[in-house]
Amino acid sequence: MSQHAARAKLRALQIAAHIPPVIWHPVGWVVCVVVAVTRPRPLRQWELNATIATGRAPGFSGRLAAQWSWLRNTVGSLQLGTWSERRIVGAVTIDEQRFDELRELAAGRGLVLALPHMGSWDHAGAFACLSGLPVTSVAEKLPAGQFEYFSRMRARLGMNIHPFDQRGVVGLLADDVRNGRAICLVADRDFGKRGIAVTWPTPQGGRELTLPAGPMLVAQQTGAALVPASCRFEGRRMDVRIGETIDVAPGRQGLHDAAQRLAEEFARAVSDKPTDWHMMQRFFPGERA
Repeated sequence: MSQHAARAKLRALQIAAHIPPVIWHPVGWVVCVVVAVTRPRPLRQWELNATIATGRAPGFSGRLAAQWSWLRNTVGSLQLGTWSERRIVGAVTIDEQRFDELRELAAGRGLVLALPHMGSWDHAGAFACLSGLPVTSVAEKLPAGQFEYFSRMRARLGMNIHPFDQRGVVGLLADDVRNGRAICLVADRDFGKRGIAVTWPTPQGGRELTLPAGPMLVAQQTGAALVPASCRFEGRRMDVRIGETIDVAPGRQGLHDAAQRLAEEFARAVSDKPTDWHMMQRFFPGERA
């Protein structure tokens, strides 16, 4: 992408952050219907991924729900900085007892939360920060000020963001754990393809792929609890579900065992609500729409 195009995209993002729901909801819905009918490649890839993950081929209603969920997450992430604290917190449902346990973990041994690309992880992070659980995460280093724009917006909500390709980022995340911050990492797709080999359960049998090593490495280096979580839209609210703590044992085998448990947790979450899984890129090796 040229610098001119990148700057134009940044300006478009800034404008989109202030479009009220009364406008973008109906327009977005029409766009989603058109996309669900025409089935461009990203949506066809989601269909293939969802079919393999669940054993069920989604029809038109599934495609429409998936496209709307993706749009809701995208626009919501842009507009979070304009929401009131009351709106951010009030639009989330979570088991209060489990959330109390997360705060205790972060203040004690440390906490690493790992999530799949489901629901709105930005909204979940903002909710956590505003509810007594300060969050650190990583993000792609986008061009022409886009990374800085998103980082400033998230910082206003209490989040601390590192570029994911920054040298020594695992050490920075470990320092944040020791300072009482929860590390939240979206960890179902290994962009670098150099992660930890796991078997992703599907109804047709396990599929071999890799998960990013970051969550396991940070937890292993710091002794923090590794906890899977997932987000899904339920009506006007977002439901955040917290899994059971995964202890990461020493050595390579400890990393592998923890990653495998994480894959199994992610697979269950995706199978339960595939339309909220925003995986519109290739996911299972060899499976391309």
